[in-house]
Amino acid sequence: VTRDIEKAVNWSFGNYIFNCDWDIMASTTKARQHGFESFEDSEHMFSRILTEMAETRMVPPL
Repeated sequence: VTRDIEKAVNWSFGNYIFNCDWDIMASTTKARQHGFESFEDSEHMFSRILTEMAETRMVPPL
């Protein structure tokens, strides 16, 4: 597991999202039409990921 943040993330997406002068509209219709129907509650997902990261010592314990 890499601990170097520069190797672990790609800043391009964040730069795009946070620097847009327009609203970003996205639809999941096409993905669902092609079989990608599962989803996970965002709050549960973040809790799960942060717990996993704490267990691997990527972030301090929660």
